[in-house]
Amino acid sequence: MFNFNHHRSYTPDTISRNIKRVKNDVIEVCRYSDAKFKQFVWLWIIAIIGIASYNITSENNIYKDIKWALAPDEQLQKQYNRLTKVYKSHNKIEQLEQYSEYRKDMLSRHTGSTYVGFFYILFPIFLLLLLISPNWRPLRIDTNRRIAYFWLFGKFYITRYDERTNPLNALKPYSYQSRLTNPEHAALVLTLPHETDPNNIVRVDLGIYRPACDYQDQVLKDFLTDYMQSPNPDQEFAHYFKKEKRLWSDYINWFYHFSLFPTRGYNEKKTEAKIQQWLTNNPEIY
Repeated sequence: MFNFNHHRSYTPDTISRNIKRVKNDVIEVCRYSDAKFKQFVWLWIIAIIGIASYNITSENNIYKDIKWALAPDEQLQKQYNRLTKVYKSHNKIEQLEQYSEYRKDMLSRHTGSTYVGFFYILFPIFLLLLLISPNWRPLRIDTNRRIAYFWLFGKFYITRYDERTNPLNALKPYSYQSRLTNPEHAALVLTLPHETDPNNIVRVDLGIYRPACDYQDQVLKDFLTDYMQSPNPDQEFAHYFKKEKRLWSDYINWFYHFSLFPTRGYNEKKTEAKIQQWLTNNPEIY
């Protein structure tokens, strides 16, 4: 439910960080979960850096497991040399097995340490790959054809809205916050049906995280309602897509949205074919 007691008017600094004009009559609204997910990844990375730093300086078990996985011979050779001295001191050097046999036996005994060591090595790499992965695909709204559409895992979701009433009613908006999120940092969620199966729906959470203002979900809801109802939104709302000043949240969001790849986008040719097919199968009836 939306809390209208905390209504905030929209400004260019809020809208420009959440919505981008793609072309005439088409806008994209950024995803909320993308940054929330990468925030979680950052926390893991910071924790791992702290743990790794402590274990390297103290040469704790984690550090030893990593050395065992990367260079087992470095440790085994030292142990074998000490064992050789012991056997020599007792005049039993002929009973000492060859290093190759000793190495094979010790590796079989310490397979657990090897697996743990590789986990400590590969898990940070896995987190890094998640961190630099492309940002998630935004939601698109076409005000000329009065449709909203979205791709998810190869499936196409689309719906039409009516600008004569509240256009967002067709998208069934609601506000969502996790248990770790304050109410003023909630996401705006819009619902779209599958192109051929209206019972198969996708819920798309929208808004930049960290939010550009408190109760950003309601601000976006108000702006989208006005924008989608406007007979000439590209001109009437053009100035809202230009930033006026830098916000302190921009510095945090640089980390939350960090990626070495472009944001997942739309295959324009494939998307347009899907839209045309859907419009043909779902003509407007007044």
